[in-house]
Amino acid sequence: MPRFHFEVRGAERFPDPEGVMLRDRASARKEAARLSAALVRDYPEVFAEGRSWSLCILDEEGRTLETLPIDPPP
Repeated sequence: MPRFHFEVRGAERFPDPEGVMLRDRASARKEAARLSAALVRDYPEVFAEGRSWSLCILDEEGRTLETLPIDPPP
């Protein structure tokens, strides 16, 4: 199974040095959606500041596979 890393990017970068082993890219996309929702739920004040944030899915070599926007809370 490949290892995927999830890096939060915005005003700062928050790398994911450990990553997680997942079956495939579709599984990584689901994990990214789950992680984004958890971040917004747990830290609404950070994401409500009006800055642009995204969650990047990286492969084992550190290449960005996809970038997903993190939407602020309503």
